[in-house]
Amino acid sequence: MIELERMYKATRAVETARETVEDLRYLQGKGTSLGGMRPKCTVLDENGKLAIGKFPSVNDTINVTRGEVLALRLARQAGITTANARCVTLNDTPVAIIERFDQEDGDLRVPYLSAVSMLQASRQNAHAYTEIVDVMQQKCSRPDNDARELWRRLVFNLLITNTDDHLQNLGFLYDGNGLWRISPAFDVNPMPGKVRESMTWLTEDAGPIESVRMLLDTCAYFSLTDAQAKMILAEVLDAVMDWRQVAVTPEVGLDA
Repeated sequence: MIELERMYKATRAVETARETVEDLRYLQGKGTSLGGMRPKCTVLDENGKLAIGKFPSVNDTINVTRGEVLALRLARQAGITTANARCVTLNDTPVAIIERFDQEDGDLRVPYLSAVSMLQASRQNAHAYTEIVDVMQQKCSRPDNDARELWRRLVFNLLITNTDDHLQNLGFLYDGNGLWRISPAFDVNPMPGKVRESMTWLTEDAGPIESVRMLLDTCAYFSLTDAQAKMILAEVLDAVMDWRQVAVTPEVGLDA
């Protein structure tokens, strides 16, 4: 944690093409690539737990780091399993600290697969959430529970306008005996001003998710009755409606 500010300054220098030889030397070997376009690093938190530090980008027009922490905390309120998340501040710069969920006590790593890998697919090809449900039925230890959790996440994504829902942002953790379970949610970002339309299609025929009605019409595919789906919808909506109160909590740190 004590190196976060040095890390941020070095990554910002690279982003703005002002890096020095010292900056590059410092960044070398500071952690393996974590993927994605945004500046980030691996960090040990105060309790010795492995986490990801996410920095603002020079291209940000909104407070993206605080927005992601807000989304993850709202998702947990909505009954979704999420990575632990909070914001810390470095001289007025907000850094999102997202705890790694693929680690067990004793620094043991839990095998992880993205949904793309689970489908043995290419990220360049279009895929649908119903394909994920089909794979869950074959490869997950509790496929019906995971399908219901996935439907809950799709409702949440729609309501907060998370349109960055590509299949690299959905994953599975190994659960033993050759079976898997859906991983906690991560990389959940509200995108104000965007059209409410998912990047991943709902079904191969229906196309992108753009309404609650679409989700309700297909709830049976996710092992839900109509009544169960409406109950989940109400729970998620209640959580999302509370966003202004959650946004100003110390863990998120947005102002009114």
